Amino acid sequence: MSTLLKLNKIGLTYQTLKSETQAIKDASFEIDKGEFVSIVGPSGCGKTTILSMICGLLKPTSGQILIDGEPVTKISTNVGYMLQRDNLFEWLNVNQNIMLGSKINHSKNCLSKEKLKELVKKYGLSGFEKSKPSELSGGMRQRVSLIRTLALNPKILLLDEPFSALDYQTRISVQNDIHSIIKSEEKTAILVTHDISEAIVMSDKIVVLTKRPGTVKTVIDLNFERGSTPLERRSDPKFNAYFKLLWEELQ
Repeated sequence: MSTLLKLNKIGLTYQTLKSETQAIKDASFEIDKGEFVSIVGPSGCGKTTILSMICGLLKPTSGQILIDGEPVTKISTNVGYMLQRDNLFEWLNVNQNIMLGSKINHSKNCLSKEKLKELVKKYGLSGFEKSKPSELSGGMRQRVSLIRTLALNPKILLLDEPFSALDYQTRISVQNDIHSIIKSEEKTAILVTHDISEAIVMSDKIVVLTKRPGTVKTVIDLNFERGSTPLERRSDPKFNAYFKLLWEELQ
């Protein structure tokens, strides 16, 4: 695999008139094309801050972030961001919500209407194209949100605790859905989560951060059967071993 994303000793310090706070310090890791990577660490260690720097919303105080060898110096169209809430517009139907990003962006890289219709059908939303978000289940809303993000055809998907608002049963089901879509569309994804189990079942590898100022403590490569789903991984004997390892790393 080729390296798609590289963080090279990045740091970020927040400054005010009275003080400064070092949020990230000398953080480095690489992600290959097509990998699904989770970032875990103590609360306040800078997980979401790292996502904000990858997409260009924040500029590192030190170090460099490269996507396909090119420095990230501004908000990048190579990156799609899926937030904690689906942020669907309640007055727009499913099709209108999915097309919204493409209409605003006007990028040549955006997926065609035909491709988006194909995704809607492929991922179980046929018949709901004219439905409003309030008529959808939590899982369906998340699928609409992801397809809207995919419409911009980003190289990298950033997922900031996208399942945190769902109840446990729905959460497990949606994890399966989102993982399947991302792998099927051969996208590179970075998930920020506080849930150790979620990180294990979703990921090819996990980046563990220290407490603030956050730096990379370790990177754990996961060795599950190729093509296994998050649900299947929960019953894999290796799951408990990975959970114990991560728990110890986070203490």
